[in-house]
Amino acid sequence: MVNPAEHTYFNEVQKRGVSIAIKEFAKYLKNISGTCMDVGCGPGDITNNMLLPSLDSNAVMIGTDINMDMIKYATETYYHNTRLKFEVLDIQTKNLPEKFISKFNHIFSFHTLQWCNDIRKAFENLYRMLQSGGTILIFFPASHDTIYEVLKNIAQDSRFASYLQVNIYWSYLFVFICNFLIKILFIIFSQDPNKYISPFYNSVAPNEELKDLLESVGFNIHHCSLREIDFSDINADIFLSSIMSICSFLDAMSPKQKEEFIVEFRREYKNYKSKLYDNNKHDGKKAPILDIHKLLVAYAQKGEQ
Repeated sequence: MVNPAEHTYFNEVQKRGVSIAIKEFAKYLKNISGTCMDVGCGPGDITNNMLLPSLDSNAVMIGTDINMDMIKYATETYYHNTRLKFEVLDIQTKNLPEKFISKFNHIFSFHTLQWCNDIRKAFENLYRMLQSGGTILIFFPASHDTIYEVLKNIAQDSRFASYLQVNIYWSYLFVFICNFLIKILFIIFSQDPNKYISPFYNSVAPNEELKDLLESVGFNIHHCSLREIDFSDINADIFLSSIMSICSFLDAMSPKQKEEFIVEFRREYKNYKSKLYDNNKHDGKKAPILDIHKLLVAYAQKGEQ
C-alpha cells in the first residue's frame, strides 16, 4: 500500500510547488476566511502545515482524498487541529454527497487532478461544491522527460516487464508518479492503461485547453498558465526515495524483485542524468542540467447565482 508516513517525509518536490503557489497568491489566500476544501490532501501534512496557515485564522478546512489509508493517517496525526478534518472523497464521483453541494467558499487542489480519467466530471464536482462566488486554486503537472526515459529502459528488463508493461501510455503515467510525488490512487496493471493518462499530457497548448474546459463547466477564469519550475537542486537520493514511497505496484513484487527494482531504478536514473550532463557541453565546458517540471496553474470563480 501507499506509505503515508514515508510520503510525508519524502515529498520535497510537492512541498516546493505548493510553497511557490502560496507565495504567488498570498494576497488572495490571506483574505480567505470561509469553508474550504483541499482535494487530494494525501497524508495531510501540506494541508495542515502550509495551506491552512496561509489563510485567514477564521478559515476552516476539509481535506479529502480517494485513499482511505491517507485519510486515516491524516485524521490520526492532525486530530488536534480544530479547524481541520479529513474525509474520503473521489473527486470524479457520479454521486457527489449532498453534504458537499454548494457548501464551500474556496477549493484547492495541488498535484492531484492529473490522475483524473474523467477530468470534466472532476471540474463539474468542484463547481457544484462551491457556493455562488466561490473560487478554486489548482495546479497539477503537465510533463517531464527524465523519469519517462528511465522507465522506458527498465520496462525492457524481463524481471520487471510484467509490472512495467512496454506501453507508451504507462510510461507517461510513471512520469507523473515519479515527477511530482503525488498521492497514488489505485494503479492496477491488469486494467486499461488509458485510465491513468493525464488529460493534458500530449497537449500542444495545455493551458488553453484547461481554460476552455473550465469555461465550458461555467467558471470565470481569473488566471490560467503553464509554468516551468526547476527542481534540479533537490538531492537525487531524496527524490528517488520519494518515488519508492508512493509506488504501490511494488507490493505486487516479491521482496527480492522489489529490492532489485529499486536498485535498478536508482542506477538507471543516475546513469541517464550523468549522460545528460556529459552531453550538455558548451565551448568544452559542462553546463548545468536543469530538471524542468511543467505545471498547469488556474484560479477561477463560480459566478453569482
